[in-house]
Amino acid sequence: MAMAKPISIEVWNPSGKYRVVSTKSMPGMRWIRLLTDNDCRLEICTEPKTILSVDDILALIGDRCDGVIGQLTEDWGEVLFSALKRAGGTAFSNMAVGYNNVDVEAANRNGIAVGNTPGVLTETTAELAASLTLAAARRIVEADQFMRAGLYDGWLPHLFVGNLLKGQTVGVIGAGRIGSAYARMMIEGFKMNLIYYDLYQATRLEKFVTGKL
Repeated sequence: MAMAKPISIEVWNPSGKYRVVSTKSMPGMRWIRLLTDNDCRLEICTEPKTILSVDDILALIGDRCDGVIGQLTEDWGEVLFSALKRAGGTAFSNMAVGYNNVDVEAANRNGIAVGNTPGVLTETTAELAASLTLAAARRIVEADQFMRAGLYDGWLPHLFVGNLLKGQTVGVIGAGRIGSAYARMMIEGFKMNLIYYDLYQATRLEKFVTGKL
């Protein structure tokens, strides 16, 4: 029978007491320092594959593993949690706000604590929405394609002028964390008026708006 291909890894603090595996390299160094400063041997998967298979992750867990940091693209169910338990693991952290890819019941059955990262992408997602709003209003994508196609031969009064955002009304459907953050950006940045719809009254958002009047 053919041997499984070894998974390529980058190792930090090789002599650490606790073996922690990260299925992907992640931004920054703070998370690495937090683990290595707490006596963890950190192994970061460096495979070029965008999404690791269950077999790939099983190979990373191996015979001894105290914890895993995984990604939202991975299927964390009974197979992986039972393997982590057999390897002596007690914790899995999902680098995501949501955990639709995690079978929490399977984790509980195997005594694995599950963590996630709630709230960390609120402003980021709101900024992307603001960027898309600006791009649509000012026809940025159309203008970029026009220029790249070599069609520009001089300025015209109405050429990709777009629409002014300042003083206009922005509509938000769903005034939760992200919707409210987006609304605040448009109000504060472009002095826009706001209409929102939500099942619940967004009192904090309303106080922010009235405070800006």
